[in-house]
Amino acid sequence: MDLESAKQLIEQYGYLAIFLSTVIEGEFVVLAAAAIAATGLLQAHWVIAAAALGAWVGHMLLFAIGRWKGMQLIESVPSLRRHYPKANLVMDKYANWSVFIFQYLYGLRLVSAMLFGCSTITLGRFMALQVINCIVWAMLAYFAGHIIGMLAARIFEMVGIYGLLLSVAAVAFVLLVLYQRFAHRHVQGFLASGREVAEEQLNATEGRHFTLEQLAYHIELARRIDKPLSLILLKLPACAGGEPGNRLGVRLSLMAHELCRLLRLTDIPARFARDTFAVVAPNADVAGAHQAIARLLAELKPEKSCADGALPQLFVGVAGWQAGMSSGRLLDAAYAALQHGERPTGTRGVSGFDAEEKAQ
Repeated sequence: MDLESAKQLIEQYGYLAIFLSTVIEGEFVVLAAAAIAATGLLQAHWVIAAAALGAWVGHMLLFAIGRWKGMQLIESVPSLRRHYPKANLVMDKYANWSVFIFQYLYGLRLVSAMLFGCSTITLGRFMALQVINCIVWAMLAYFAGHIIGMLAARIFEMVGIYGLLLSVAAVAFVLLVLYQRFAHRHVQGFLASGREVAEEQLNATEGRHFTLEQLAYHIELARRIDKPLSLILLKLPACAGGEPGNRLGVRLSLMAHELCRLLRLTDIPARFARDTFAVVAPNADVAGAHQAIARLLAELKPEKSCADGALPQLFVGVAGWQAGMSSGRLLDAAYAALQHGERPTGTRGVSGFDAEEKAQ
């Protein structure tokens, strides 16, 4: 195939290929198309138009799916379920700007569109914001690819194909180092899904906010699909003899994660206070939560970790969600059970090691 035939083929199918690829994640295709446009085989304004239109169509399709069946999809896909509270946090904090923020988080552009469909944003506002967002994104991607294409052509003229490949490898290495040095921690923190210690597990204020977000999401889901929901608070207070808090804090965190495993939860536990963790348990009623707690207590090995040789006590407060109950009321019910050891609406507070003996 000669150059003229290749040019005709690209001019005939190139814009359609750009459009179809940007309906999904198509950043690299836009960069490649811009580099080709630098040689004159494609026209800049049509590359930008095809990329912007494809991105806009992809966003609107995912938004429609999110508005139609989004909550069911989120419930059935663990990765979506993990990111939904985080996405809601960004949406609530940055409002309209969140549409633009998600556009530049690679791998989350289309997922975020579906999450927006599950939110309260209106269709008209989302459409208008996405028009601006997709045009700006397409222009930035095009100009970045155009510059890359011009630089690649000059490097090729000076050092040949092998020099060009070495230059590309060097630039990729520098970008990777910069990402690992400056951006990796922030991106991973935002996408934290429980594999690493997250801020919600270290900071009580962040943990309480995270717990309320989880409750708001799961209450809405329980209301829509009529499923049970429980909230569990685990408290391991410091011993009277002056036991250092760090050791008990680590042990409490391990207990909370083990309880999540027993309940088969994909969400992470959150630190509700210095000596308290909160576990949101969707699809588990109060009886199921108590069964999981009994299994947890049965697995615990008594350790004389206090200075006076006494065993530390694990206190538990459980509350079950009921129709019309807000996240604040559910949290108050579990906290009251934890504090007073009462049993209002199916909640209770128990001493962990005493309950262990009863369970056995």
